[in-house]
Amino acid sequence: MKYFAALLSLLLMPMAVLAEELMVVTEEFPPYNYQDHGVAKGLSTEMVQAVLDEAGLSAEFNFMPWARAYKTAEIRKNTLIFSIARIPEREDSFIWVGEIAPYRTSLYKLREADHVQIGSLEEAARHRVGVSIEDVIYTYLKRVGFEQLELVGSDTGNIRKLAGKRIDVIAYDEASFGHVVRELGLDINQFERALRLDELSGSLYMAMNSQSDPDLADRLKDALVRVHEKGIYEEIQSRYLLLN
Repeated sequence: MKYFAALLSLLLMPMAVLAEELMVVTEEFPPYNYQDHGVAKGLSTEMVQAVLDEAGLSAEFNFMPWARAYKTAEIRKNTLIFSIARIPEREDSFIWVGEIAPYRTSLYKLREADHVQIGSLEEAARHRVGVSIEDVIYTYLKRVGFEQLELVGSDTGNIRKLAGKRIDVIAYDEASFGHVVRELGLDINQFERALRLDELSGSLYMAMNSQSDPDLADRLKDALVRVHEKGIYEEIQSRYLLLN
């Protein structure tokens, strides 16, 4: 009996070690990932949890400001980050596990700001644009030539600055914008969508530190494929307001 117990412990050790090493980081980004009285929720959160369950792994979801989450995933082995957009500047920094949610990004302005007329990226670049540190929007706008970028530590800070007329424009995920505006106690009718950023619209991903254990990364990739094959992705997505 003792021999059997020892053998069983050895057989289970790889899974236990993987589960212990895996760290999951994310940010407050409703409706994709957020906390409700300490419980991790959201479309992307449910997808990541489904992948972990399918892979036979467990890990706590660590919520933190995006810049910190991003840096943690960049430097700590076996760290999983979500929801993250995939752009050329990030391609070699992570192992891309796969797509977990659809998203679309647009530029927003104050409805009363008649002087802010945006019909193109070139017109938008003439205005003061609020962006967040280490955010995909900052990276993208900098790449396409925006010079009047004002950095803040969080996306919610950008919405407050826009409402206070301290900046002219912000870029935000369309599904998340209304959620965050209401949480801040602001009137959604203050704002209007000015221009969709097609290059920043597509899918959000789960990704891992580039130096992560390749077996662990493959295990998560395979689990994500099975989650899609079993229809779990469609079932989760159907419970959330999809993008138009």
